[in-house]
Amino acid sequence: MITQASQVSILVKDLEKAKQFYTQKLGFIVRDEIEFSPGWKYLTVSPNSANETRLELVKADTPGQKAIIGRQAANQVLIMFLSDDIEKDDIEMKDRGVTFHGEPKNVPGGKGVGFEDLYGNAFDLFQPISKE
Repeated sequence: MITQASQVSILVKDLEKAKQFYTQKLGFIVRDEIEFSPGWKYLTVSPNSANETRLELVKADTPGQKAIIGRQAANQVLIMFLSDDIEKDDIEMKDRGVTFHGEPKNVPGGKGVGFEDLYGNAFDLFQPISKE
């Protein structure tokens, strides 16, 4: 039985620029950064050390990989990230230069807003309704 997802791969043009975006603009941390051989680096990031799912940033090498950078989900949301304070995160991430598509608004189950990474991958930021 499958119990959880542990890793999602995202194709990027430049590992260092992608690492800077995810750590400096989104506030993620580097979980793994291992160079297995020249030109082959394993790099994962996540929102924090308690987060079990990691994003592997993969340098696109082939023409086919390069062609889908920023469109891996066919212009749909690639990943939805949860927030415990969407308004605060929205302001802080915008201040750090993240491109958002609107303002947080009420959506089924909570509040949400779309944003994108440095290559145009679409993400959602979502704060579920509190169940107090």
